Amino acid sequence: MPCMFCKSELNLTDEHVFPAFMGGELEVRDGSCKTCNGEMGTFEATIKDNTKLLLNLLQIENRYGVVPQARVDVEIRGMDKKGLLGFVDGKGVLSLRDVVTKTRMPDGRKREEGFFVSKDSADRFVERARARGQQVQELQFPRQVVVEGTYSVTLPFAFSLEARKVVAKIALAAIAHECGLSFALSSQFDALRRAKNAATAEDLTLRIFSNQLFMTVHSRTAHQHSVMFYLSAGMQRGWALVTLFGGLSYIVEVTASYQERNSRQFSIFYDAATKKRINPVVLADEMTVIGHVLSPATKFEDQQAVDAQWFPIIAQYCAEREIEIGRIGERPGAGNAPAQP
Repeated sequence: MPCMFCKSELNLTDEHVFPAFMGGELEVRDGSCKTCNGEMGTFEATIKDNTKLLLNLLQIENRYGVVPQARVDVEIRGMDKKGLLGFVDGKGVLSLRDVVTKTRMPDGRKREEGFFVSKDSADRFVERARARGQQVQELQFPRQVVVEGTYSVTLPFAFSLEARKVVAKIALAAIAHECGLSFALSSQFDALRRAKNAATAEDLTLRIFSNQLFMTVHSRTAHQHSVMFYLSAGMQRGWALVTLFGGLSYIVEVTASYQERNSRQFSIFYDAATKKRINPVVLADEMTVIGHVLSPATKFEDQQAVDAQWFPIIAQYCAEREIEIGRIGERPGAGNAPAQP
């Protein structure tokens, strides 16, 4: 079978339904050529870079079983020291890094101030300073040390052109996975194929949305990715609802020229933590849910509404793990702000 994106039959490779960096392992065998796979990989790499902190917070492993390391802002209680560096590894362990800052005194003299994790590092700093004839003063350190690390996960990545292109790819790959590659290759899904070359979000047949009823039709977790499809023979149109991380949801018009005699509806629910398909209890079928999302009850392209929809899911995840979470102030560009000690 040819590549589902460009229909080339050369250098075929497997294509993930959900990106591997999001924990996805469902694949379409020989679903894309190396060229298209590489192009989609570029879009996914941008999202991966912008979600590194989220992936760390959720402890989502990539295809190599690795959770991204996250850089955090560090504060030590009882110590007035700014600019400390810390990193949270794939197991949620916070570690500090040595920091040396340079400032200028009111009289014009230069001053270096260092914070060191080990005594050896501190001793080497002192030796170098004294060798240069500099005066050295040791600062007082709290007897009881409480280290806090925080980072912020913001929402704009979900509205990016790259995210939308990947959502279109997920929809097409899900069709190939559930209905077969030959079905996905039919001309009725050409709009999805053109998505990878779109120059603007307006060139794509999809929108990000929030809808209260949609969020209540089945249980959700921050590790959940899903696709719900309804292809209507009567209307000769088809839609997909793609949801990432439990609450970032997009409606995709997968075709405006559905050519089959019979309607189709199907869903994929996937858990990125266990890397397996799941079967939640769904209170309405795909046709009903998609019909409601297409109604006036839905808010499209509204960042505050999407934030309000997604934040409780992240907050529940953090509460279950005793991770303190707060919210960035209500301002343009603000989103969710998980804070991890």
